[in-house]
Amino acid sequence: MATIYLPQGSVLFIDNSTSGAATWQKVTEHNRAAIAVDTERFEKVQRMSNGTLRKIFIADKKNFNTAWSMLPSYSTMTVDGGWGAEDIRSFYHSAKGQGAFKIKIAYSAVRTEEFTVSFASANFTIVKRNVKSNSTMAAQEFWDVNIALEEV
Repeated sequence: MATIYLPQGSVLFIDNSTSGAATWQKVTEHNRAAIAVDTERFEKVQRMSNGTLRKIFIADKKNFNTAWSMLPSYSTMTVDGGWGAEDIRSFYHSAKGQGAFKIKIAYSAVRTEEFTVSFASANFTIVKRNVKSNSTMAAQEFWDVNIALEEV
């Protein structure tokens, strides 16, 4: 049987710095669905009088969509220590989350891309609440989270 090597670490990172150099915060892989990276092309298409087609390329814009199911509230409960649902939610409601910010997509350990994005939409749904594994542990919620980001 052949050995399969899977990439490790988070795919999605968010720049959480207030100013200056980037401070990359990993977003958890805990029950994450696929990250869709779609390209929206802006161009002007015009049919000429002789029947030929003229296309004028303007720009490409990336759109990112992903979701998590049964995501714990905080990074202390995620499998990899990355941001949980409340961490993402508090960033979304912060001043930085209301404007443009940077994300990094790590395709592999050596190939990454950075994008300046803003939230197009975000949905946070509590699925289970007050879940405890023992009596000394603080209550934990589990969330379904869907986010959509668009390149600025």
